[in-house]
Amino acid sequence: MNLYKLASSQFTHLTLQHCLQRIQPTEGLLLAQDAVYAVLDKDLHSKLIKLPSVYVLKEDAEARGISIENGKIQLITYAQFVELSLEYDNVVSW
Repeated sequence: MNLYKLASSQFTHLTLQHCLQRIQPTEGLLLAQDAVYAVLDKDLHSKLIKLPSVYVLKEDAEARGISIENGKIQLITYAQFVELSLEYDNVVSW
């Protein structure tokens, strides 16, 4: 069971699209740094909310003026990220 951590914006890299093609229902997705912009994209947002475990680092979202209003996408702190990383077998950075 993997937790995929993405940090690149979908506007400059295709990592999120590639990750969404490979992610399994038992795996998690964490959006950090510029990857948090993905929640603003309508097409990507609709794909993200279909996943069972999507997390956004609160500090990164706030720094970019992004608010998360959907209950399917969870805002977490860096401390919660550390706890979350212990729940998964691997943390894979893209």
